[in-house]
Order: sequence, then structure tokens, then C-alpha cells
Amino acid sequence: MNYRPIHLILDTSAVIEYTRGSDHVGELLVEVDAEDAAVGVPFLCLSEALPYVTDRDRLQLLVTHPAVRIVSDEPWSWQAHAALRDLVGSSDAASAASAAINDEVWVLTRRPGLYAGINDGDLAIPIPD
Repeated sequence: MNYRPIHLILDTSAVIEYTRGSDHVGELLVEVDAEDAAVGVPFLCLSEALPYVTDRDRLQLLVTHPAVRIVSDEPWSWQAHAALRDLVGSSDAASAASAAINDEVWVLTRRPGLYAGINDGDLAIPIPD
């Protein structure tokens, strides 16, 4: 299996935007794939997005894309996850923030304000309207 380093994390809102056909999210995925890198998608973000996804086929395309890696929090990081959850307000956003911090990359999001209190406000790339 070819290891691809993670260059970007998609949070719940980015997953939902992808399934709605967002050009911005799709283009970034293509760019990351062209670099032979990966986009990380936290397991909790997929779980949280599912009730809001109307096009499950697009979701399946995302999770099976060769440039997508599903990531999970490590069990030993539960205290750090809890602290991040307190900062961002939800477990799924905390997982996205944790993955981004661990891989030293950004979170692609529709809600950049969630991550404003982390990394001096330099953790999120906003999805434009």
C-alpha cells in the first residue's frame, strides 16, 4: 500500500459540502491527490455529517477515494480531546482539530470560527460561499 501523507483535514461541514457538490472541496481533493498526498477525514466528522447528507453516493465516493484517509483519535489522547472539545464546542470538531494539530496541517471548514482559539487562529481554511 502506498503511504500518502495527510495535507489537509476535512471537518463535518466540509464533508457535508463535498456531498453537496462543492467545487472548492472537490478541487482541493484533486490537488491533494495530484501531490500523491491524502486528505484526512475524522471518523467522528463522518458520523456527525451522515444525518445531513442527502447524496449518499457522493459520500461513498469520498470515503473510498484513494486520496482520503479516515482518521480516529488515539485512545491515549482523550484528555487532549476533551480540552479541544471545550475550546471548539463539539467532539467532531475536536477530532478535526486534533488531527490537524497532529499532522501540522489545516482544517477545511465552513465554520472557521470554531477553530479561532487554536494555534493563534491559524488552523482553519474557510470554505467560501
